[in-house]
Amino acid sequence: MLRNLSLFILVLFLTACAIKYNINYSAPYKIVIKTKDIAISDGGFLKKADNYKSIQIFSVGKLVLNVELKDDACINGYCTNRLNFNDRFFGYAYYANLLDDILDKKEIYGGIDRVKTKNGFEQNIKTKNYDITYRVDNKSIYFKDRTNHILIKLKRL
Repeated sequence: MLRNLSLFILVLFLTACAIKYNINYSAPYKIVIKTKDIAISDGGFLKKADNYKSIQIFSVGKLVLNVELKDDACINGYCTNRLNFNDRFFGYAYYANLLDDILDKKEIYGGIDRVKTKNGFEQNIKTKNYDITYRVDNKSIYFKDRTNHILIKLKRL
C-alpha cells in the first residue's frame, strides 16, 4: 500500500511539473538574435498557444536556444519575471510583453510612430534609452535597437 502511494505521488509530481500547451501555431523560421550575451543565426521554430510562445533555434539538429514566454519568461529552462528577463535578454527592461508583441507581429509601445507599408508596418522610436527600428511584413519580423545593440530577425521559411 505504501509503495503504491509513493508511486502515485511520484507520478503526480512529475506530471504536474510538465505543463502541456495546445500548440495552435508552429512555423519554421530563419532566426537571428544578437544581444550582448547571445549571437545566434540558424533555423528554428516559432510556436504559439494560448498564453504561451516559444522560439527554438537548432544548430546541426541540436537545440541551442529555447526561449519560452508564459506568465514568466525562460531561456533554456532558467525562468524569471518578464521585466527581469527583458533586462537580462535585451539589456534594457522596455515593457513586460515586448517580445510577445514582436512575435505576434503587433505594434510596440502602443503603435507610436507607426507607418503603414505595402505589406505591414514600420516603427522608428528613439528616446534617451533606446533607438528602435521595428518592421513587420507578411513573412518577416525585424527589431533593432541601436542603443542597446539588439537585433532580432525572423524570416518565415
